[in-house]
Amino acid sequence: MNAGNMKAEIASGEFQRQEDSFRQWVRRDGSSSFPAAAGRYHLYVSLACPWAHRTMITRRLKGLEGAVGMSVVDPVRDERGWAFREGPGHGPDPVCGFRFLSEAYLATDPGYSAGVTVPVLDLLAPHGREQR
Repeated sequence: MNAGNMKAEIASGEFQRQEDSFRQWVRRDGSSSFPAAAGRYHLYVSLACPWAHRTMITRRLKGLEGAVGMSVVDPVRDERGWAFREGPGHGPDPVCGFRFLSEAYLATDPGYSAGVTVPVLDLLAPHGREQR
């Protein structure tokens, strides 16, 4: 994974959000290849990320907790990126068994080399990634 963006942020002190590499829309009306369906998606978030907070709030306000599962990564990101470690409010990935969120990106695109960001809405089996 590319740690260059994180190094640039540290040097400048300014957060530089990268463009999304994977962006598709989930639509209830069937107008996308990703229809809304309970159990089809899993949300990966960090409690340290304001964008992830927005998805957590939206998930709750729309009553989607029973339809879209959620896992929380360790809020401390190191040079390997977001990790699934045991701690208060976060823990192992119970769905796919990832140790690092970068594994989800690489499972989607083995040649992926840009930064790994949260939140992530992951497509689950039988429609996408296999659950463990």
